[in-house]
Amino acid sequence: MMWSEVRPPTTAQVRDAFGVEVGELRPHPGGFEADAFTDGRWFMKLWRQQPDSDASLALTAELATRGIPVPAAERALDGSYTSEHLGRRYALFPFVDGRQGTWNDADAIARAMRSVHEVTDLVLPRTEMDEWCIEVLRDRHDHPWLVDRRDEVMGNVDRLETVIERARAIDVPHVVCHHDLFPHNVLIDRDGRIATLLDWGHAMLAPREHDVFAALCGPDPVRFLRAYGAEGLDFTHLEYARLARSLRDLAVRIHNEVDLQGVNTWGFDGLRRVDADLELSRPFCDR
Repeated sequence: MMWSEVRPPTTAQVRDAFGVEVGELRPHPGGFEADAFTDGRWFMKLWRQQPDSDASLALTAELATRGIPVPAAERALDGSYTSEHLGRRYALFPFVDGRQGTWNDADAIARAMRSVHEVTDLVLPRTEMDEWCIEVLRDRHDHPWLVDRRDEVMGNVDRLETVIERARAIDVPHVVCHHDLFPHNVLIDRDGRIATLLDWGHAMLAPREHDVFAALCGPDPVRFLRAYGAEGLDFTHLEYARLARSLRDLAVRIHNEVDLQGVNTWGFDGLRRVDADLELSRPFCDR
């Protein structure tokens, strides 16, 4: 079902769940995981499958109090941050107007990422680097979209398993990581400043490299890394994060059998850039 075909909860349902009055909820571009609606004052995220955890939604409220530009999730009347509609969970956020970020906003995004990483006193789950994409790609290696490039896929899956083993043995500081802080998750205001950082559903405590790798996916990684103020990065954790991202982008499309074009542009094209991207990061790494 496309986002334009989904009916949101009624005004009364939202009032009963959250105690707030919303106007007419109109479809709004969402994302891969959720449908979205807004009345111009509130923004509703209606998940297609697994919703963000209450911990990640509570994190948005906490970060907002620290001055980080994040839309704080509204707490429901039952104390949680989501309610149910037609078997799906939804959450409510203040609507923030702005244009979607682009790589031209790399400097501002890098500085915002650094400000998130400087928040050090929050309690969140720590990353285990358990990658679901490994199992998906091993199980589906004969999928028609992969079969002609099976050896390439399996070689990268093997590499990821090896890199994870090495990364787990390296003790580096853990910070609050968004894990998807790319331009598509950033809104920019009319003055060219960051209006908000979106989609905190995968946030946890992790090595900063698990966010900083985003620099390597853009057109000018060195510019991003300099704006972030990168130094002393761990090369192994960067390798893990950069490689895992392309394999996840491949696996989610194979698992859901959607977006064949994305299999190539986000999956295979990304995989073939990994080593060249990583080389650009070496001056910013200790090891």
